[in-house]
Amino acid sequence: MIPMLTSCSYSHKHWFQWAGGISFLALLCTLAGSRVLASSQEAVLEDSGPHLSDRILNYRIEVELDPLEKKVTGHEILTWRNQSGQALRDFCFHLYLNAFKNNRSTFIRESSSRPLWDGIEEIPDDYWGYTNVESIQVISDEESFRPQVIKREYIHPDDDNEMDRTVLRIELDQPLPAGEEIKFRIDFESRLPKGTRRTGWAEDYFFVAQWFPKIGVVQEGQWNCHQYHQSTEYFADFGVYDVSLTVPTDFVVGATGKRVDQRDNGDGTTTYRYLQEDVHDFAWTGSPRFLERKRRFSDPPLPEVDMTLLLLPEHRHLEKRYFTAIQHALHYYGTWFGPYPYETITVVDPAYRSGSGGMEYPTFLTGGANFWAPEKVLSPEGVTIHEVGHQWWYGMSANNEFEESWLDEGLNSWAESRVQKYAYPPSRFMRRLFGGIPFVFDSVEIPFETGSLASLRRGGQLDVMTRRGWEYLGRTSYRVNSYSKPEMILWTLERWLGEELMLKAMSTYFQRYQFKHPTTRDFIETINEVAQQDMGWFFEQTFFSSELVDYGIETATSKKVPDPKGVFDEDQQESAGSKEEEGEAEERYLTEVVVKRFEGARFPVEVLMVFEDGEEIRRQWDGQDRWRRYRVEKPVRLKYAVVDPERKLLLDIDPTNNSRYAKEEEGFSLATRKWASKWLFWLQNLLEMFAFIA
Repeated sequence: MIPMLTSCSYSHKHWFQWAGGISFLALLCTLAGSRVLASSQEAVLEDSGPHLSDRILNYRIEVELDPLEKKVTGHEILTWRNQSGQALRDFCFHLYLNAFKNNRSTFIRESSSRPLWDGIEEIPDDYWGYTNVESIQVISDEESFRPQVIKREYIHPDDDNEMDRTVLRIELDQPLPAGEEIKFRIDFESRLPKGTRRTGWAEDYFFVAQWFPKIGVVQEGQWNCHQYHQSTEYFADFGVYDVSLTVPTDFVVGATGKRVDQRDNGDGTTTYRYLQEDVHDFAWTGSPRFLERKRRFSDPPLPEVDMTLLLLPEHRHLEKRYFTAIQHALHYYGTWFGPYPYETITVVDPAYRSGSGGMEYPTFLTGGANFWAPEKVLSPEGVTIHEVGHQWWYGMSANNEFEESWLDEGLNSWAESRVQKYAYPPSRFMRRLFGGIPFVFDSVEIPFETGSLASLRRGGQLDVMTRRGWEYLGRTSYRVNSYSKPEMILWTLERWLGEELMLKAMSTYFQRYQFKHPTTRDFIETINEVAQQDMGWFFEQTFFSSELVDYGIETATSKKVPDPKGVFDEDQQESAGSKEEEGEAEERYLTEVVVKRFEGARFPVEVLMVFEDGEEIRRQWDGQDRWRRYRVEKPVRLKYAVVDPERKLLLDIDPTNNSRYAKEEEGFSLATRKWASKWLFWLQNLLEMFAFIA
């Protein structure tokens, strides 16, 4: 008997030095082989040398956009190889756009606290979006294997919402044997929603993402094909995408991959054909308003890359800033982790209120900017670097974003802030007034390493970080645990291991799991291996705990030791200070420092005591108890005490209590004194601004 799967359930210092045994020359040869693309209209799945990925699937898609009806209509030919190790009779597909089909979908039901389309009560009919599968059939030339689709149904593996239509299950009348390929032809119509949550239209701007029937992933003998949730993104296998897009001739088009053909159809439309190997998704955009700008990234020994920027006219002044950010990302990510392997990268400047800003797809991404974009605030630089960085964390190291969103968003947030630290001066605090006019506080720097600390402080206790995206308490918890907390964890880990070892570990992880589907466990095992130590204690306190970190100096005092009174034995007299010089006893001071753990997370910490004569005493505390007292008797007073003086614990949510002066008349922590002076300066700036407005 052939074992079969019968249900769609789900399973739960430079890079060149650290390539983990893969020589740079060999990798470049692989990249060169992968870049040989067919340019004819015939089949493109030719073997062009070593593949970067396992290429489980291949899509050939031909569609046409109707900009008036907001519809994309056509068909796809999907070739899929069964690598599950068992015969399959059932197949599951994502129909992501059905999340916007009506107000009963799981996505919209979960969005009640953050309504789509700014909470419009009466939603126009053309705001809704969907994907209709009009037909699905198996194409086969083999007499022995011509299965028929005998059942189609919508399933909801994550909840009890029978109204959700984002996962389609089909059943065949005969199974697909293990190791064999199957070819589906799927005819479909997708209507794009009014721009929201990563896709849709805004006037004559179309951003087309998650728009075609997309097969799920088989893992451990089960289909991993989750419903589309308000707080989740995507998961898919690698393959080849060969996509032909027919649009109005006046449209400027950009898409995943390389444009290999362009044909004027003579009827007011043009067909563009794009091809990309070794990716797991395909998205595109079109608008008659785009300004197309091109440059070439050249930074030997990294591979050259053709950069395309689709820029809105009102943002033409940001062209140089966009390209500079793209180049910084390609340089630093390529140097630290591994080279970008594709020929092209396309960045889209998204339309206002289109809901498509700050989003990543393979070789294709959106930035985001305001007309008034002060250079000191790093916008659009920050979002552009982040989305380019997703080509590594998500694009190539392709974790399951439904189940472990931190593994791409968190890694990438750390890497993004790292790039900004090396490429730019610190960003400044800014507030927009009167509907968008920026006011920049030049004196208020936002350090890249701790920019997410405020978010962690507000929401870090809501959930354990390592859980599935739709199971977080809410949107705030999702963002904290997917972005802010893992970013701060990784900055802390870097302080713990040191920069060189941290980059070696991250490079090793990327090289090992590029074009694969890594997990949290894979990440931890790689860190332990490269660090040559068991860091389990660190991850237990961070990845698998919702406790916060906060160590502080509770008290710091130095009191004069009183003159000796009472009866002392002979051997006590010298220690008691009874020995006199020139008629006066030596003054001595008893210093007492109490260090406290204010929150639940436990880390070893260092305590520094600095005395008035400049002497320093350091003590190590395992940080397990709620507090620890240190007593020192010396002939000088304590000046101040600091816990974690090297700021290794960047996760500490309140660094203002990490230090304290000993003298009662000063009575403030070091941080309090520093921030008090800054607040006075900020207040002066604010008053000057109001005076100017008046």
